[in-house]
Amino acid sequence: MEKQESGGGATDNNVTLAFPWSPTSLDPHGIDSWEIMRSGTGETLVKLNEDLEPTPWLAKAWKQENETTWVFQLEESVSFHNGKAMNAASVIESLKRSLEKDQKAIDLLQVESMEPLSENELKIVTKQPNAALIAHLADPSTIIVDVSTIEDKNNYPALTGAFQFKQFNKDESLVVERYKDYWGEKAILSEITIKFIPDGNTRLMALQSGDVDAATDISIDNIPILEKDEKFAVLTAESLRTHMLLFNMRSPLFKDIALRKVIDQSIPRENIVQSIMLEQGTEAKSPFPEILPFGKVLENAPNETIEQLMTQEGWEKNSDEMWQKEGKPFEVNLLTFPQRPELTVMAEIIQSELLNEGIKANISQVENIDEALANDEWDLSMYSMLTAHTGDPQYFLNIFYQSDSESNVSYYDSPTIDGMIDELNRTSESAKRNQLALKIQEVIHTDLPQSFIVHPKTVFAVRKEVKGFTPHPIEYYYIHSKIDVNE
Repeated sequence: MEKQESGGGATDNNVTLAFPWSPTSLDPHGIDSWEIMRSGTGETLVKLNEDLEPTPWLAKAWKQENETTWVFQLEESVSFHNGKAMNAASVIESLKRSLEKDQKAIDLLQVESMEPLSENELKIVTKQPNAALIAHLADPSTIIVDVSTIEDKNNYPALTGAFQFKQFNKDESLVVERYKDYWGEKAILSEITIKFIPDGNTRLMALQSGDVDAATDISIDNIPILEKDEKFAVLTAESLRTHMLLFNMRSPLFKDIALRKVIDQSIPRENIVQSIMLEQGTEAKSPFPEILPFGKVLENAPNETIEQLMTQEGWEKNSDEMWQKEGKPFEVNLLTFPQRPELTVMAEIIQSELLNEGIKANISQVENIDEALANDEWDLSMYSMLTAHTGDPQYFLNIFYQSDSESNVSYYDSPTIDGMIDELNRTSESAKRNQLALKIQEVIHTDLPQSFIVHPKTVFAVRKEVKGFTPHPIEYYYIHSKIDVNE
């Protein structure tokens, strides 16, 4: 934390934060949209509150004219970071670019057409009834930007948030500064430096040494260390995240559901919650936490033991008590990654349990898990996903399970699920949507493209002088105008 002189002799404070993920660029549309939103520089038409309810942001009001037509009233005093006024035309231009750059935006919004009705009023028509449109307009893929600034080599993209880009060093740091002409409540801090530190232990050491003032995604086993130090506060919050184990449905081993069941039954969920999560989480029975109305999925006890499943598929134990078939051992490649350190510990626990069952798992740690899932050969992978960040099941089910989705990382292909998700997208009544989402999860539970392990809490650590930098169920609203620091 430092004090820096600003114009007129006033003193302003700044802080340094540690995040695990670095954007590859500052383009708000595409793969880096979540990281851009986390920087406090970007805004969307709609924002979700802590109860996951859509609330006005850049759009101050909206109304639905019929099943597929929505009209939005924009805030009238918003300017981009280059001083240009935001209006209906620039919002439409930004949304169109997002739709061109990001398949997720196409899936979420299902836009047929957009047109300005006046300077600060626009109409969106969807291809079919999209009951979750308003909630989905809070997704970071729909960040509003002055499109003309994206390709400007001499300046950073002009967004609308309380902070604007000042300096970006890929994989190292991002500095954002207060936008003095911000349309809402001006930022208290003059500047925030975000250091990108993928390794959890390194983030902890940076905090302890004073290199950073706060850090996200603190490893659970570091909580007792920090709680003993009066300089720090450990902050936790319920999250809508799920830690899971992915099966590669294209792997020769895991095309077979029996072997997926074997792995699933080998996961010691209760032990993981107690020994790794230190009770800072709950056992996962589905993609969604049970605090959500569409997360209460009944779990059926397995009908067959691991030994029964293996022998039915022609596997037998060798002299070393390891499973083999046609002379080949049951050996799998398990990926993990450093940004969420508890996942690697879980991988090691699962590896040990599998070895006890006669299965060898080789753990490989990769820096970029999404690139590895797309390009590398793998059988199993640890993964973590914010599964209900719009307060609605549609987002996650669309991108994770539709057979043609680029985010379908398990390569799961089910015409039944595709049809049920299409029905969900067309269903507007909330109780019916919740019931349909539960039925979809029943099919997923039967097909087992993933094993859901735990719903973790979000853990931050901050120096006690830092105020307002707190966990939030929506994981990309961390930086905002009210963050402050006491001297």
